[in-house]
Amino acid sequence: MAWTASEDEPPFMHDHPVLGPFVRLGYGAIVKPTMWMRKKVEAIRGEPPAYYHRRFERVPTIDECSTRDVVCRFEANQQFLRDKEVESQVIMLLRSRLEDCIFYEKGTGSRGWQPLRYGATVDIQEGSTHKCKPILDTFQKALENFFVKYGECGKTPQAETVYMKQKHRMMWERRHGPIGTGMKEDNPTTEASE
Repeated sequence: MAWTASEDEPPFMHDHPVLGPFVRLGYGAIVKPTMWMRKKVEAIRGEPPAYYHRRFERVPTIDECSTRDVVCRFEANQQFLRDKEVESQVIMLLRSRLEDCIFYEKGTGSRGWQPLRYGATVDIQEGSTHKCKPILDTFQKALENFFVKYGECGKTPQAETVYMKQKHRMMWERRHGPIGTGMKEDNPTTEASE
């Protein structure tokens, strides 16, 4: 918050024998109108928004843009990169929460500082009831979803590339089932009829 002089407070050096009249003249001609104007404008403008609450209007996504509409494609790509940055920050937040949970819940004394060859200090195996297990599950699911969307597309992926990756994944899953389950067998009845 900036320092502002109150209106009933006299200016600095107003009572100086030589410079006093000039100080009062400058104060009355420059400072007083500025203070009056600032008070009126701030009353109209209201409280300024916080800098970290900047909101970008949503624009059409890349699939809604024409191939010749360069501006729409650029805006869609910028929105896509902002969304990617937000999702990567969510991943970092989940990771830090998991690390904090493991740090605070691992135990104290020799149990917390034992060598790893004696086993993990925090039980986060499947079926565990440890406090950190839900955070770990959420973190792993977020990582999986992030890789599904942005993985293998480079450091700065384009919205078109990721959109095509999503389309190819959907086609694969329609033909062969979920990724990671293997390919479906061909229908043997078509080969036997020949």
